[in-house]
Amino acid sequence: MAFYTQTDIANRLRVSRVTVSKALRDHPDISLDMKRRVKEIAEELGYTPNLIAKNLASKKTLTIGIVVPDLENSFFSYAVDSMVDAASEHHYHTILTVSRENEQNEQYNIQSLIGMRVDGLLVCVTQRTSDPHVFEEVKKRNIPFVFFDRQLQGVDFRSVTFNDSIGAVDALDQIINNGYSRIAHFAGYSNVSIGQKRCEGYRNAIVKNGLKIDPAWILVAGFEIQDGYTSFMTLYRTKKMPEIVFTVNDRVALGVYKAIKEVGMDIPRDIGIMGFGFSETAQMFSPTLSIIHQDPRKLGTVALEVLIEEMQNTKQNKPRNVIIEEEFIWNNSIIKK
Repeated sequence: MAFYTQTDIANRLRVSRVTVSKALRDHPDISLDMKRRVKEIAEELGYTPNLIAKNLASKKTLTIGIVVPDLENSFFSYAVDSMVDAASEHHYHTILTVSRENEQNEQYNIQSLIGMRVDGLLVCVTQRTSDPHVFEEVKKRNIPFVFFDRQLQGVDFRSVTFNDSIGAVDALDQIINNGYSRIAHFAGYSNVSIGQKRCEGYRNAIVKNGLKIDPAWILVAGFEIQDGYTSFMTLYRTKKMPEIVFTVNDRVALGVYKAIKEVGMDIPRDIGIMGFGFSETAQMFSPTLSIIHQDPRKLGTVALEVLIEEMQNTKQNKPRNVIIEEEFIWNNSIIKK
């Protein structure tokens, strides 16, 4: 497939490339007749502007790089969808990369996006991310950068996250005030912010309500369906079952549902399940999952707007960490006593 340039158009019309460039931009120096002839030849040749060359000349590519851990998880799909819409409103294009919950993939994705000269980066780290090297490289290059949902502890960038610790306390207060006291937590890895904050909220709620933390009821795994399944089976074999299982997210909850069905127990009659999640996803569970509701669309939009502030350097007096509040939705996986 041939790619035609402004020079090709200029040669056809026997004019300078500068004349063609101005005509395509409707510059007032160029006559209406010349603009018409230039645009006719451009259409005939199928001319497409070289946006990369144009943007590099202005030291802007008008692109934003996005790194997410996974797109099987609909939460990230919804978040990215909102980012694309919000970026378009600001006349930016987006380049999406997926790490597949693999730290090496994540590092490669970020380095590739740097190589593409993106104007800014939005990153949700993998559940195993621990090496800050690539983020230090971003900081050294002064590339505008924002963490969203998950962030790596100890790395100083702006972030947009949910109020996970407080959200967990508020939800568990309601559960405990309803008469439940034996509550287990299937936690995520503590090196990632959401794992650490959600477990912190669980611990704070237990202590606040005068209950005793049982270390055997805090099972640390990951953020996936299999982690929920394995954690429940581990707990089930102890013969010391809680009344409620509080999961780090709805994917872990889905694994718990699978395990409970396999051992012949009933939700919510034999055991209640709750977790962090999205209201639309929670409705797909049977029975519907009781959740600490997090709206990924709002997360995506707010994260993009915070990055725009970074790129335009309009962040004076803006918070380093933007917190989105949550609410507990009972649904049907826990019986209200």
